[in-house]
Amino acid sequence: MTALRRTTDILRSDPRGLTLLVALIFGALLLGLGIGVLFPDLELPTLVAGGVSDDLVRTMITNPWLFGTTILLINLFVAAVGGIVVPSLVVPFLGIPVITLYMFNVGVSIAPTDPTTATVLVPHALTLLIELTGYAMVMFGVYQLGRGWVRPSYLGAQTRRRAYVVGLRRLARLAVPTVVILVVGAYYEAFSVVYLLPRLLVG
Repeated sequence: MTALRRTTDILRSDPRGLTLLVALIFGALLLGLGIGVLFPDLELPTLVAGGVSDDLVRTMITNPWLFGTTILLINLFVAAVGGIVVPSLVVPFLGIPVITLYMFNVGVSIAPTDPTTATVLVPHALTLLIELTGYAMVMFGVYQLGRGWVRPSYLGAQTRRRAYVVGLRRLARLAVPTVVILVVGAYYEAFSVVYLLPRLLVG
């Protein structure tokens, strides 16, 4: 309960900042969806490059546990850690525009431009809600780190060095619930693609 209380306290410490970040990442996705519908032939570079063999794809979509683990590793280490945390450890707030641009690209790529993609988006909407909630928590962690780095008093510190340490601790405390959220999102996505989506497409 103590860990949960600490996480809740961190999220409540700046409700305005948290709300803005949630609006930013969900807004980027919705904007991408809108642009994708208006310009269905638009192609943008994605954060994750190709190179996955057809055999591996077939193996993953018949093994939801492997599929879910692959999704989790990408969401956790490529998007959350590589896209949000690492850049923000070097330049304050840098990970926030990086993940925002990424989610805009995702929105463009999954835009419901025909009946098939619209059907795919039905179960995937819950996936996006779960995963973006996890990303928003990481964004809030690096936001607090950056604010403390620029203005130490924001985190109740006297120096930037101390504020940086406090910010890192807050970011670390948000890591556990973020991982839990991303685990739920990854395995829901995998099982919905393997078992639910085929039934929707056939129906």
